[in-house]
Amino acid sequence: MVWTPGVAFRTAAGVAVGAACAYFLWPVAGPVAMMKAPGAAGLLISRAAFLASPQLYFQLLRTAGVKAAVAAFAA
Repeated sequence: MVWTPGVAFRTAAGVAVGAACAYFLWPVAGPVAMMKAPGAAGLLISRAAFLASPQLYFQLLRTAGVKAAVAAFAA
């Protein structure tokens, strides 16, 4: 797989969108249900964020790595 600027931009945009969603939806969420992150060795992510966009989570996991995917979907 060749790393191209387009992939880097999409990954950065995905992380930014995930962070923005987490920031703006945090006050509405109240108590956050957590789940073990798939493919991330037992780290925890927000269940609601994952269910809202599982494709984004797996894209981030493949392209940016475990830390970026978990950070984008953290509560």
